[in-house]
Amino acid sequence: MKHIILFTIILSLFYCKKKESSDTETLLLGLALLSPNDLILERGYPGSQNQIQSSELVGKTSGITIKVGGVAATSVSATSSDTVQFTMPTIPGIFENTAVDFVVEKDGASVYSTKVRYRPLVSWNINEPHAVYRPIDGRDNKSFFQITATTATHVFNSYGHGLADLDISYFTSLNGTPIPFATKRRTGAEFNRVALNAGTVYVMVQHISGLGGTYNLQIANSGIVASSSATLYTPPSLCYDTMGTGPAIANNCAVLMDPVIQAGFTRTGRCTYPSDNGLTTRNYYQNGFGTAYAESTCLFPGGGSQNEAEAIFIAN
Repeated sequence: MKHIILFTIILSLFYCKKKESSDTETLLLGLALLSPNDLILERGYPGSQNQIQSSELVGKTSGITIKVGGVAATSVSATSSDTVQFTMPTIPGIFENTAVDFVVEKDGASVYSTKVRYRPLVSWNINEPHAVYRPIDGRDNKSFFQITATTATHVFNSYGHGLADLDISYFTSLNGTPIPFATKRRTGAEFNRVALNAGTVYVMVQHISGLGGTYNLQIANSGIVASSSATLYTPPSLCYDTMGTGPAIANNCAVLMDPVIQAGFTRTGRCTYPSDNGLTTRNYYQNGFGTAYAESTCLFPGGGSQNEAEAIFIAN
């Protein structure tokens, strides 16, 4: 509704402008009116510590409370005469980065208000496809996830951002310093593997350069749940499970390769590797690959896999 009202104002300005006004001036004014004006915080996700500085806060920082999106913030304090610090609350019902009201109150009355960008910690299941493409751009340049890791090497793969350079970092405490680990590529996809310990891990995807758009994030520490599957060779000794965006299919490699298993040839390993189109698990079977040979083709170039330096191998 806000954009409809602003668009109407722009049209009125265009048709009612003075003779000395230019179309360019009118267009620039319209773009300024339509541009978002909420404050972008350094973090902005639930549980994170954030600061806001404004000359309008001078003389108004003692004995205050703060509400963000109508929810009371905690750990409110003044760090200087014009700066307040607070811990971002969890705002129910918001699942993507969103501009919300930020209100400083004293004795029950508002003494300062603006809008800030709230960034939810989106819960993300590993080894499973997600149909959600998250938005990101140079202004609102960060989005955050929360995963449950195991003590294992995990491979991360963002893709679908053909005109943007994105980097991936992780941290293990809510206000910990993000550790960048996937920063190699410029556009299209970003991926790498990293060893994690069991527990909650927070993931930050950051826009570095290029155009805004959307992206998908895939994470795995073993074989993946497939959206599509295909065998190779006759009789097959390899089978590929591709994560995609879902839904999960029933006719995956476990089903396709059942006749091979029934013939006495067990699976000898799984290689999960990243690509410009997301994660794929290459399943090896005893009628063509021993475990050691399977591992070498997974992790070293020339064996028919992809992005071997970022792949993970599971010996079963």
